[in-house]
Amino acid sequence: MKVLAIIAEYNPFHKGHLYHLNNAIKLIQPDFTIAIMSGNFTQRGEPTIIDKWARTRMALENGIHLVLELPTLYACQTAEVFAAGAVEILHQTDLVTHIAFGSEYHNLKHLNIIAEILAEEPLAYKRLLKSGLNQGLSFPAARLRAIQQYIRDIYGEDKLPSQLIERILKGSNSILAIEYLKALMRLKSTIQPVIIPRVGSSYNTEAIEGQYSSATAIRKSILSGEEWACISHTLPSVSLKILKDSINRGRGPVSINSFDQLLLGMLRQAPFSEIASWMDVEEGLENRIKRFAQKCTSIQDFLLETKTKRYTYTRLQRILIHGLLGIKTQDVIRFHKNGGPSYIRILGFNTEATPLLSKLKKTSNLPIITKPAHYYRYGLENINIMFEHEILATDLYVLAFPNPDQRKGGQELTQDIVRI
Repeated sequence: MKVLAIIAEYNPFHKGHLYHLNNAIKLIQPDFTIAIMSGNFTQRGEPTIIDKWARTRMALENGIHLVLELPTLYACQTAEVFAAGAVEILHQTDLVTHIAFGSEYHNLKHLNIIAEILAEEPLAYKRLLKSGLNQGLSFPAARLRAIQQYIRDIYGEDKLPSQLIERILKGSNSILAIEYLKALMRLKSTIQPVIIPRVGSSYNTEAIEGQYSSATAIRKSILSGEEWACISHTLPSVSLKILKDSINRGRGPVSINSFDQLLLGMLRQAPFSEIASWMDVEEGLENRIKRFAQKCTSIQDFLLETKTKRYTYTRLQRILIHGLLGIKTQDVIRFHKNGGPSYIRILGFNTEATPLLSKLKKTSNLPIITKPAHYYRYGLENINIMFEHEILATDLYVLAFPNPDQRKGGQELTQDIVRI
């Protein structure tokens, strides 16, 4: 049985995602496709524009057989932690045979060279990285220089030229691709990686540019209140229908600005020691956070004032979400030491997925959660802690819905699995 997996956010599911899915299916010819998807908060530290159940329906209606959830403890993290969590879950299914991902750079051999260095962290590389950090370089800059120098020293400049390495590590999808490869290497996984060339706008492009526009541009158009006609050509018709339905019901659109007062209030109230314990906060950053939380009157102002070369806008957004959800450094370390994600949570499936689900229940090395309200029945502390973060994430996420009637707590436990 061939089982293709895709790691995604589908925020929202657009024509670029459909292109990626269809080309992966054409190339691999799988019996089934699985998507492992972020919940209500993303890798960039943003709430999703509509909730995870609506986005699950988008994925299923567009051809995915089974949607699994990437727990928030992994979804709202650096590319390394995000990729490690997603790949670990797919590996633990003992079913997935292929993983397909997009990348700005398409040479798998070259990406594997970089991934192997990062996976094995040879001593010479670690010394080069430490040297760069000691000279005041940001981590990405120090890592780039260390990789370039290490490859020159070990393989020679012709093996992978420094300029090419820099170009590869400037692509957000290429960085994720390397992290997926690294995670597969560390697990010694038999899952085969496949690159699908990315088409259309780059991930961060904010302007609508034809049918293959970025999710960033699509979200910006929606949040700006532009007419549906501005984005209708960028989404599969079923995605557009689901998106419109969610927004008409007042279950979106949601953005980080929807949490403006909640986040500022949290920052002003939290003691320095509390902020210092949040994931991604390095020594001294809590002082800067506190200072600008008092000075600024909106979260956008806070992010713009607080960011530096070292503390990027995206990293600060993640820190805000970590604070909101109570995600601390020790939480992530705990799960890393204990082998990663504690369960496999099913968000939705289609009628064709019945044989896949039956097989998954036999092969999975992790407990499978199909009834969220019963998560505690496993009696395992790690499952309880991880899933209770999920409950809180949804309880706070729904507070941003425009329709007050949709803001009730407990939805994590009462929403049914999406079936089509």
